[in-house]
Amino acid sequence: MKTHIKHTFIIGALGFCLAACSDFLDEKGYNTDYSYYETADGIETLVASCYQNGRGMFSTSNTPSGIIFQEIGTDMYTIGGDGGTDFALYTSTMNPSNETFSSFWTDCYNGVARANLGLQYIASNKDMKEDIKSIREGELKFLRTYYYSVLVIHYGDCPLLLQPIDKPIFNFTRAPQKEIWAQIIQDATDAYNLLPWADAEGKVTGDYGRVSKGAAGHLLAKAYMFRYSQKWAGSQSDSHMNEDRGAESTDLDKAIKYASAVCHFGSESGSGSLHELASDYSDLWRYNPKTGGPTPDDYAGSEILFNIQFSTDHFYNNQLATDVNTGGNWLHMMFTTQAEGMPMTTANGNGTESVKWGTSNGIGRDLITGRPWRRASPTPFLYEDNGLYGPQYYSSNKHGKLIDSRLYKSHIWVYYCNQAPNVTWTTFSNATGHFDPASIGETVGNQRYAIGDTAIVFSMEDVDKRFSKGAKSEKLAFARAIEPYWYIPMQSINRPGLNERSDRDVIRNTYSSLIKYLDSRRTSANDQSGYRDYFCYRLAETYIMLAEAFALKGDYTNSAAALNIVRERAAWKEGEEKTPNFYKYDGGNIANIKNPQ
Repeated sequence: MKTHIKHTFIIGALGFCLAACSDFLDEKGYNTDYSYYETADGIETLVASCYQNGRGMFSTSNTPSGIIFQEIGTDMYTIGGDGGTDFALYTSTMNPSNETFSSFWTDCYNGVARANLGLQYIASNKDMKEDIKSIREGELKFLRTYYYSVLVIHYGDCPLLLQPIDKPIFNFTRAPQKEIWAQIIQDATDAYNLLPWADAEGKVTGDYGRVSKGAAGHLLAKAYMFRYSQKWAGSQSDSHMNEDRGAESTDLDKAIKYASAVCHFGSESGSGSLHELASDYSDLWRYNPKTGGPTPDDYAGSEILFNIQFSTDHFYNNQLATDVNTGGNWLHMMFTTQAEGMPMTTANGNGTESVKWGTSNGIGRDLITGRPWRRASPTPFLYEDNGLYGPQYYSSNKHGKLIDSRLYKSHIWVYYCNQAPNVTWTTFSNATGHFDPASIGETVGNQRYAIGDTAIVFSMEDVDKRFSKGAKSEKLAFARAIEPYWYIPMQSINRPGLNERSDRDVIRNTYSSLIKYLDSRRTSANDQSGYRDYFCYRLAETYIMLAEAFALKGDYTNSAAALNIVRERAAWKEGEEKTPNFYKYDGGNIANIKNPQ
């Protein structure tokens, strides 16, 4: 819903009396005239403005609060090598004055305040058609409860404000979690009943981006699942960690009901939901590592239940037209490796000293390589043999990297040379073996690649398993000697401690960049403001919640059926060509490069 956002401000006047030092500040408040919100146009503008408060979580901060709170510290991502995320180390910087706390809190409560104002004015509005009025009320109820769900998950007990505030208050009281969850479920239920399903294009009342019954149903399922999990959250070994979320015996059944309706699954297959998964997982990200993207634009389809929208129009992107470093979506910088200027060095490559392979890898910063702030790097769980794509999670005991396209379609595995390189062929020997470029038709001293060629390749390989001789560092050095590009096998490079950032050839500095937020539509590589939408709720997540809820009920048949819908979409399809990593490093057969495994 790339729509005009009208901002309102409360203006205060402060009078200072300077006659004597014993005088006090004389404060006078002036209320803004809100009569505009008594009109249909005013309500439309106010409802639209309630969406934009979610943007602040992903922009205009050294490290956006949404990353620290919602990504770093999970099983997938840890702090990157460029700093700015020490908050995640639980050091003394984790205190109430930290901007991360205050900005996240303020963004959410600003959203709550606008929603409360909208609900007050929409209740008495006589100028709006009743059917549209009901839908807008549903949007406001959803947005208020969305902001509260974010708050309670991250802060626990919070002030519960359901009416607009028109005068200063200095003694807010935190409400218990269980009261907030009860209100979240009430608001989300009201929204579910008031809102229509989105159409087949994901639009509501003609706009893509407005919330629908699908968004409310997803939030309800999530709230019921979160409340149900009190059975674990309320029985911690340390009693101070126990949480009372107000769980009820029917929570799991209600999570199944609403998730099933959104997915039009099983007994709820006649719900009326038109939401469908994108046919190809890569359609969601639309990024080509050689030409950039999104191509042709952000995905806008029925898999998305709720998103935070950004715009290529500066006016609608929370920024000035001439300021590329405020507003917009900053996530394109947060999960990005520093491909340019990478040192061509392998530490202890011959057991005792470093091996230097050249002086330039031929990659300079541009709109494709991006601006690499490296705030979030993948944990070993992403790339280890027994991690997220390990054989234990897939049928026939096959590695997920052979059959699951999501790994390769959501990361950049190849960087292409965009300036003159200096990486020459050379003979090399160590305990692992001896290599002569002539054995593969190359000549010592010649450049390994030229502009336009592959310059860097990442893989999931553990070279310790490829070679039988030599120390692990020697095997890495030898693997790099025989490749025509700078080779980065993730399982074989150094794994530093959380406080170590100096060495570039370590996982927290050197990793396959996450494609999901990359954006080459910016004017220059150093522009911080990006335009990607942030997908808050996707139908795939609803299916996964549904599968989990069925499993907790002991209904493994329906659990597998729901989960398999997501996994079947994720699988490589017949005739779809896989990345060369499939046969070069992952153990696949080149004859099956276009066949499902």
